[in-house]
Amino acid sequence: FRRLVVRYERRADIHLAFATLAAALVCLSQIKRFC
Repeated sequence: FRRLVVRYERRADIHLAFATLAAALVCLSQIKRFC
């Protein structure tokens, strides 16, 4: 998640991909906690 704090990527689509991946990982950890 460090790459999202300081935006190292110049391209917006790559930054969006990292943000989407981070959101998916957060959701996955929440699902694992309830199961």
